[in-house]
Amino acid sequence: MSAYPMPRAVATAETRERLRAAVAHVSALSLEPHARPGLLVVHGPEGYQSAALLREAIPYLENWTLVAGVADARDRMSDWALLDVLNASLARFEVRVDTPRSAPGTADDVAVVGRSVARALAAIEGPVCVMVENVHFADDKSVDALRHGMRRHGDQPQLLLMSTEAQTLPGGQPLDGSGQVRPEHKATLRVPPLSATDVQEIAVEVLGRPLAGRVARRFVSDTDGNPTLIAALLEAYRDDIASALHPAAIDLDRGRLVPLLPRQQQALEAASLGARAAAEVVAVLREPTAIATVNRVATWLGITETFGAFDLDAAERAGLVRFVDDAAIPTVAPPTRVAGDRIAAGIAIERRRQIHSAAADVLTGIAVLRHRIGAMDVEDVTLVADLLEAANTRAAVGDAENAMSLALWAVQLAAPGAEYERAVLVTGTLALRLHEHQRIFQLTGELAALPASQLRDAILADLEVLTGSRDAGTERAQSVVHHADRSPTARALAAHAAVMVPLYDAINERHEAMARNVAEARRVVANAPTNPRDVAPELRWLVRPTEYELWLTAWELVAAARLRDSERLADRMNRIDQLLRGTPDSPAAVDALVYQARTLVYAGRVTDAASRLHRVTRVAGGFLDSWMRHTALTMQAHVLFLTGEWEKAVLAGRIALDSAFDDPYRDALPTAYAASGMVAAARGDTEEVHRIDQLLSMLPPSAGGAIPYDPDLPDLMRAELAAAIGDHLAQLRATETARIASRRGSPWSWLPLHVDALLRLRRTAEAMAIANEALSGTTPWNRSPLAVSRLRARIALASGDLETAGALYAGVVHSQTAAGLPFTLARDRLDYAEALHADGQTASALEQLELAAATFRGLKAGTYLMRVLERIEELSTGGAQPSAPMIPVTAADADSAALAELTTREREVAVAVASGLTNREVAERLFVSVTTVNFHVRNILAKLALRSRRELRSIVHAGEGPVRS
Repeated sequence: MSAYPMPRAVATAETRERLRAAVAHVSALSLEPHARPGLLVVHGPEGYQSAALLREAIPYLENWTLVAGVADARDRMSDWALLDVLNASLARFEVRVDTPRSAPGTADDVAVVGRSVARALAAIEGPVCVMVENVHFADDKSVDALRHGMRRHGDQPQLLLMSTEAQTLPGGQPLDGSGQVRPEHKATLRVPPLSATDVQEIAVEVLGRPLAGRVARRFVSDTDGNPTLIAALLEAYRDDIASALHPAAIDLDRGRLVPLLPRQQQALEAASLGARAAAEVVAVLREPTAIATVNRVATWLGITETFGAFDLDAAERAGLVRFVDDAAIPTVAPPTRVAGDRIAAGIAIERRRQIHSAAADVLTGIAVLRHRIGAMDVEDVTLVADLLEAANTRAAVGDAENAMSLALWAVQLAAPGAEYERAVLVTGTLALRLHEHQRIFQLTGELAALPASQLRDAILADLEVLTGSRDAGTERAQSVVHHADRSPTARALAAHAAVMVPLYDAINERHEAMARNVAEARRVVANAPTNPRDVAPELRWLVRPTEYELWLTAWELVAAARLRDSERLADRMNRIDQLLRGTPDSPAAVDALVYQARTLVYAGRVTDAASRLHRVTRVAGGFLDSWMRHTALTMQAHVLFLTGEWEKAVLAGRIALDSAFDDPYRDALPTAYAASGMVAAARGDTEEVHRIDQLLSMLPPSAGGAIPYDPDLPDLMRAELAAAIGDHLAQLRATETARIASRRGSPWSWLPLHVDALLRLRRTAEAMAIANEALSGTTPWNRSPLAVSRLRARIALASGDLETAGALYAGVVHSQTAAGLPFTLARDRLDYAEALHADGQTASALEQLELAAATFRGLKAGTYLMRVLERIEELSTGGAQPSAPMIPVTAADADSAALAELTTREREVAVAVASGLTNREVAERLFVSVTTVNFHVRNILAKLALRSRRELRSIVHAGEGPVRS
């Protein structure tokens, strides 16, 4: 029995959609009059679950009678075995295929049995689909007879669906079938390996929790993207993922064993001694290794190719190793790393230790250390020290992943006492230097138990602030600053801690204290050493006076912006510009630029912010100890959304989300999710926003500190979606949630959509009250001239003051600043058009609507575009009445009982389909894929119990009257 029973394929939504489309294609062609049989082959190597995926095609075979069978490995050895399996399925129709096994005396001839296949299928009324799983196991005679019989189908529609793990079908036929199937009637679905993004998608489905990109990439690397092995790894790490303090904090270096794939296990059990020996050596080596090096390891062990004692070729033929090209050097590796780990685990401990010893003698570099660990049977007195030295070496070249892995190995292997304490302290120092705090969250208790020291407290201060113990972290940092030791190393640590205290103040929203703590930090930095050689070697990276000044000035900028001290804010912006002109790029430069960009975004100067973020994102990846490098990517995705570069914003959002999983400050993750979903929200993509909402609900609770960038962005995403689909109550709920939450660091970015929702719901007094509060300057809301004009214009329009509204909107739409925010400007044009129309200036109103339509069309904002085009038609025909403010007419607003159970998007699709548009035309109109429209049409017909688009048209016309095309 397989170690991997899979009732449902581990596959992505994209692969499932490709399967559905392929079945629909061959099915439709095969149902045409006088058509030849259709053929669909689902192919994937072992572990790609082609058979399980094929079973998922069954729901798409509504018009077909299914005859199904599963070929077994034993069938390959027995003629006619597959047809006997299919006879079990045919029995319910009281027919069978006569074979020499089922009907003794039948000629052992493919043509004779093929005619029996044809008779059996013809006896079934209507279209017949034959489905064969694992056809690579099927006997050749059965497959040939099946093909022969289906060739003689007459007028009966027939369809053959097969799954296989082989590159060819039985008998050597290519995967796309034989000559009796027309090319257009054939389809081959090759199941792809999973990518890191696919693994993250599947982790949500399997574990109910998002997975960090670092973890997903490691899973893909260790399995070559094999779906079965990845599913096994997800299950093996289930508890670790569920209990991790941070999504990226999972210890992947403590590998989890998963079973070999069935044929790999069979091959290992049947392998010759030479093939098994070769497989075991390669498995212990684990990484791709030059064949010459592998042979040297074998020679060290006393096994050679003489008399077949060590046979790499036989191991490769059995699938127990694989030859790979590595810079033209003949190289060998296990089938996958997880397969190598399982093979290695089956070797006797003493033998495994011998292989590790040989590898440690023969190999060089970091690999030697791993094999020294595996070779230990008595204490290796220098191993821990060597691991720590190698970790520091990797850190010096920016290799954070290997540096932390080596250091954590040292912690696991260190002897109790001084060696263990040093290993923990060095590991904590590396985490501090590389901003890999999340990798040592589990060591917080061990660090706290170490003898008190400045270095220990500097590490713990960061950990406590990041995990929610912010007051304790601040106090601990202050103790580092005021430590009695005045040695150069102690003063360097004091300077570092002093610079961090104002950052902790910002996280704690203690902006009033920041000026005092910045001044104290400058005094401490002034007394710190400026020559790295004066400081202990492992802490020389702390000597960075110019960077400290940049950081401190950035913290002052944060305080000035939060305290609304405009004079101080302008001074600090200029000071940062001066410092940046005279210094090279650095972690502090990255952070200062990001804080400048954030200040500019909050002030409405989005295009100025974009230029700074462009510089940051070019260099941030090279500065691992920047606090804001992850946030910079989130900001860039949001800024690209605001500036109308939506396709770039979608890509930037994916990159930002992947990066945010590695941000030690885990509370920034919801903002990254929201930034990645803003374009989908504004385009009215309900499914995508709901998917993101589901992922947000799976995140652990917030630690409660201030978020580096707009903490209300998730609610803003929901409000944008509601505005796009015209659901004003949902829009109000989203913005009201943000208002009530009163989150730390909120810039009140939700205010315009909040006021808009209140006005559209005719709650004018409430809208005016909160607008006046914002305009008074007592809130964090940005009171830039453009923002103020836009808000005043909106209130004036709602109040019926058309003259004021028109004048203000005229200024807004001709503003250079507004031109850099095309989506927002297009929405302003809608309201301006209403003001103009209400004032009798219909021609000018139409001009504004046409400009808005052009913008929405370019942004592929389909829901907005549909509403604008409808409004243009209304004004052009003269049948519309002015509204103040305009309440867009959408399919969601239609009060039709027949369509009430449909979602908003489904109603939009229903209206478009009922107007006579094809699915492709609907897709173009709504700026979605044809596949998405197909999906919605199926759901609409199913929900309304309809059989055709004609019935849908009759319902829509009956419920809503004539529908315009």
